[in-house]
Amino acid sequence: MAKKDKNTEYILLPDKNAWMTTFSDMVTLLITFFVLLISMSSMDSKAMREMFGFFNEAMGPLDFAQVQEIQGLPTLMEAVPPKVFLDSLSLSRNILNSLEKNGSGGFSGRGKDIVEVRESNRGLAIMLNGDVLFDEGSSELRKEAPVVLQSIADTVKDADSTISIEGHTDNQGDEHGLYRLSLQRAISVLDFFVYTSALSPTRFCVAGYGPARPVDTNATSQGRAKNRRVEIILLKQRI
Repeated sequence: MAKKDKNTEYILLPDKNAWMTTFSDMVTLLITFFVLLISMSSMDSKAMREMFGFFNEAMGPLDFAQVQEIQGLPTLMEAVPPKVFLDSLSLSRNILNSLEKNGSGGFSGRGKDIVEVRESNRGLAIMLNGDVLFDEGSSELRKEAPVVLQSIADTVKDADSTISIEGHTDNQGDEHGLYRLSLQRAISVLDFFVYTSALSPTRFCVAGYGPARPVDTNATSQGRAKNRRVEIILLKQRI
């Protein structure tokens, strides 16, 4: 046997195949785990009780259900399908029914003086008389307004549409002030829907058109009253 040279330092290198031991142990454990899963999934209640009998004897009582059935959790919320209003008649009828249910009070019998529903190429427009919602020159809701707005909120809360709230005025007054007023009124209606009626703000968009989009003449008091309005439009196209 050859003698080791005292002047030479010898280094013991690790076995290059030693990693196979750890790897094979891991694979064996994985296989065992999956076999156990498959076995447990195919066992009936009797076999499970027999298997756990060992634990009852060795470790004390182990609670084991006699009936091995998986029961679904009770439904916490019933899914409500979104409403799709196909025409102005059905939407108008629902709003009026909701108004009557909520108690229209002094609005009874005024019909289109309160709310009118029209169809347009953009969607179904709920037109609200601005004088019912606001005092002259104000963007603060009148005390009678919540009854009307809540009736509309109850009607459209499940509608499958983006809702545009748009303010309009007549042409009496400073033009820039009228645009600002119309936008502030639309925002007041939006605030009611979001903070009082708890509708999601992501469903809405707002705009203020001032006197730019009249629906009647501004030459008469009746025409100006119609032009002072807030439109709540269930848009055909999502935004």
